[in-house]
Amino acid sequence: MSFTIARHLADVPVAGWEDLSGLGSRTSPFLSPRFLLPWYRALGRGCDVRIVRWAPDGGPDQGLLFLCRCSEGGWIFLGGEQVADYLDALVAPGSAEAFWREFLERGLPALGGGPLRLPGLVEGTPALSLLPSICREMGLSCSVEEIDRAPFVSLPGSFEEYLEQLAKKERHELRRKMRRAGELLPELAFRITRTPAELANDLPSFVELHRKSHPEKEVFMDEAMAAFFREVAEGFLASGRLRLAFLSTQGKNVASVFQFRTDDALLLYNSGYDPAHRAANPGLVLIARSIGQAVEEGCAEYDFLRGTERYKYDLGGVDRVVYRLTVSA
Repeated sequence: MSFTIARHLADVPVAGWEDLSGLGSRTSPFLSPRFLLPWYRALGRGCDVRIVRWAPDGGPDQGLLFLCRCSEGGWIFLGGEQVADYLDALVAPGSAEAFWREFLERGLPALGGGPLRLPGLVEGTPALSLLPSICREMGLSCSVEEIDRAPFVSLPGSFEEYLEQLAKKERHELRRKMRRAGELLPELAFRITRTPAELANDLPSFVELHRKSHPEKEVFMDEAMAAFFREVAEGFLASGRLRLAFLSTQGKNVASVFQFRTDDALLLYNSGYDPAHRAANPGLVLIARSIGQAVEEGCAEYDFLRGTERYKYDLGGVDRVVYRLTVSA
């Protein structure tokens, strides 16, 4: 059959899943098995899972839709809204319309008709343009609402050119803060975790800095969340896609950023810093250094992901809109 619904993540071959997640023009790390499997193991054990598998030619999957129901509120994307920024179905390029039509005709009734709540759809994703019109044709209810913004910076060929892109005030302030960090933090150093042995030491440091940086982050980073971050870090390091970076003074870490590398972008997923060094702005300086690293790696953009914190715009961010789409019979 070309269309099946599985009840267990183990029913989906990881190699095919990984291959499908690497297709398309904008790869989302949040759709990778290196992200969703750790999410389920650490945070989603009580959720009812369904995986829509679509193989129209009878070969490998050409479409995968990971759904879960963790309460009575209907089906949502696996990964939810708390820790996954960009979500969608995984569909081979050029096949999105055929996939969504067959899902709405066959998959949605098999799930009980919804409601189906799909958060994390970033502007430009095919689902946003396709689903409202297909739903109208089929007599289904479909609503789209903005839930967040995700600022990003288009990167030129050098860090100096990036600085020149900033408005005069922001450029001056960033240069001043980077100089001041060098004055206040002796032996200031920037580095990226490269090996599993380094990660074994660095991840606890990241978790500590994350918890220190804000009371809400301390609540967020409980033991289950720390286990999730650890497994995600290990998986993405093994694939060469983790960029866990640190700013240190005299060998002591004072700020950290947890980032994903995709084919053309560096994505800022989470961060932390030591408030004892707040005057030196170590978090902001580290992100600026990471933008410089992204330029060196040839990235087309630095993506701050979801959230409208002021620093993202001070560093030149411009918005992408993130939506939630709801479908019901």
